[in-house]
Amino acid sequence: MRSLTLFFSATLLLGTACQGLLDVAPQDQISNEEALSSPEGIQAAMAGAYSTLGESGYYLRAMVAYPELAGHLAPNPDAVSSGDFSGNLATPIVDLRDAHSFALQPTYEDSSLDEFYRVLYILLGRVNNILEALPAVEGLTEAERNSLQGEALALRALAHFDLLRLYAQPYRFTPNAAHPGVVLLDAPLPVTARPARSTVAEGFSLVEADLLQAITLLNSFAQRTTEAVWLTPTAARGLLARIYAYRENWEGVVEQASRVIESGGLALLNPGEYVDTWAQQLPSPEAIWYVDLQRHRNADPSSTGLIFSMARVAGVPEDLEVVPYARVSNDLLSLYGEEDLRRELFIEVGGQAYCRKYSLRPNYVSNFPILRLSELFLLRAEAYAALGQDALAQADYNLIHQRAVDDAPAIGLTGQALRDEIFKERRRELALEGHLLFDLARTGRGVERQDCLPGNLNCSLPFPDFRFVLPIPQSALNANPNLTQNEGY
Repeated sequence: MRSLTLFFSATLLLGTACQGLLDVAPQDQISNEEALSSPEGIQAAMAGAYSTLGESGYYLRAMVAYPELAGHLAPNPDAVSSGDFSGNLATPIVDLRDAHSFALQPTYEDSSLDEFYRVLYILLGRVNNILEALPAVEGLTEAERNSLQGEALALRALAHFDLLRLYAQPYRFTPNAAHPGVVLLDAPLPVTARPARSTVAEGFSLVEADLLQAITLLNSFAQRTTEAVWLTPTAARGLLARIYAYRENWEGVVEQASRVIESGGLALLNPGEYVDTWAQQLPSPEAIWYVDLQRHRNADPSSTGLIFSMARVAGVPEDLEVVPYARVSNDLLSLYGEEDLRRELFIEVGGQAYCRKYSLRPNYVSNFPILRLSELFLLRAEAYAALGQDALAQADYNLIHQRAVDDAPAIGLTGQALRDEIFKERRRELALEGHLLFDLARTGRGVERQDCLPGNLNCSLPFPDFRFVLPIPQSALNANPNLTQNEGY
């Protein structure tokens, strides 16, 4: 990992006030030790780590689109001249088709979904180099050093968590989560190392430990601007609440989600602002942490091309001649009643439905919210329901649902019926934000779709099934004899 370029897209997330921090030589011209020996170098390295979140194989597109193909998205027949997906197609169409059909194989080459493994381990390499170098960097205050360490630990936790979601069966899959997880990197990887996969339990333990430490270390230095693009203790707590839900640590979900909800500075959008905030890409008071993708693209104002982002997958096209690669499925649209204001986020263009959370226009990319306050209310509702505290679960559910559905009666469901309804509300509220397949797997639900491509033999997929996780890329297996493939591939 030491040979990985440390300053890839180092300007992402940094405004003009931070430009002086980036006046360092490229990684291929100086050693890691020299690059990471100064406050300016370590800051540039941190910017490079944040920038990894905006790669096309991560939150720019693939990490958002892939899980939504399990019931919220379908390949768009209008993106293929004949409407026939069986022929020789462009790579983006092939990737979407095969993910939609659960037909991915480890031998794929040039697949955007094969990028997950590479990008996530690049991120781990970057943050581990930062963590190793930080103690020796002179010129940093104690608060600055602590906060940089906290940011690196939180990013490391996110990378390991996303690897576990992609390549390992969910926590509840075996007793004590003893089934294969992923290779864990808690330090720079020596060139000759060939590590084996740890268990899922070990992976989640490392993720939890990193986030708990990050929460104690992060401070105001991490907030280099007032925007929610930097990791904060609140963002780390929000991630921890989500991770506790994957472990079914419901008491932990309640504790961490409540700390976020009560932290101050955050507020749910009111109904009158909800649709316009999304459709016009306005700052949202409920954004806990987002990836500032657009600022990175503004570095190239002369470009008139379409960025291969989530908007290119299913965003509303500004130019009617541009056809997104996927469309919003009828399975998702059917979850909204006519009175649900969130239905307004999906509009029909040329006979297909697209999502207004993402706007498809030249040289533009919609910023992606990794964490929103509404998710924390729904996570807490889910936890309360699992703990048998139905009244508290109903209150959190009602807060989100009644915002979207004017005059909706308060929910009176209890037990499993309440839990099922909270799950549906997650689908309605967090649609096309990268959750569906992972939520199905962690809750033990199968994929149930009506709106599939013709000939899709896996339109319905009961849980458990090996196809709920991706295959380990064949290139990684070839490079490391100690790696094992996921069962079924």
